[in-house]
Amino acid sequence: MTALDYEAIRQLLARYSVALDLADRTTFESCFAADAFFAESGLPGEPAERFEGRQAIGEFAARFFQIAAGQIRHWSSPPLIDGDGLDAVGTSFLMVLRTGTAPGTGVILTGIYRDRYTKIDDRWYFAARDFSVDSQTASADPFVDRFDQFVIGRPAQQPFDQRTTSA
Repeated sequence: MTALDYEAIRQLLARYSVALDLADRTTFESCFAADAFFAESGLPGEPAERFEGRQAIGEFAARFFQIAAGQIRHWSSPPLIDGDGLDAVGTSFLMVLRTGTAPGTGVILTGIYRDRYTKIDDRWYFAARDFSVDSQTASADPFVDRFDQFVIGRPAQQPFDQRTTSA
């Protein structure tokens, strides 16, 4: 694979997240090959689902847009990619974040994407995208709880340009 192939796949991953978070169904669908599938599993209270073909993937996205209403962001790690220039596989981690400022914001869930990519007419697409939510622990991490309490109890900060300094 060339450096341009790796970059094209990274751009595909970014286009996917931006389209999903900004409710752009046309762009989201265009990330997938015509016969691709998207699968997700491990969402609390939800059965595993698999969507085959662009139309079904687009219907998933439309449902997601209604639920998320622009209030979450997908934040992915840099992907690990391996391929031959026509087909490739990749793995990346995901954090789904609630938008806004503390204490109303935060990590909603984490997980892992396992992808297959295919190059058609010099453009990379998802051939398969499989998302698995990381398992959730029954008890909260004490460090995270202390940090959450710190953020909740912290006094409001003035914008930097409105702060006064003492000499």
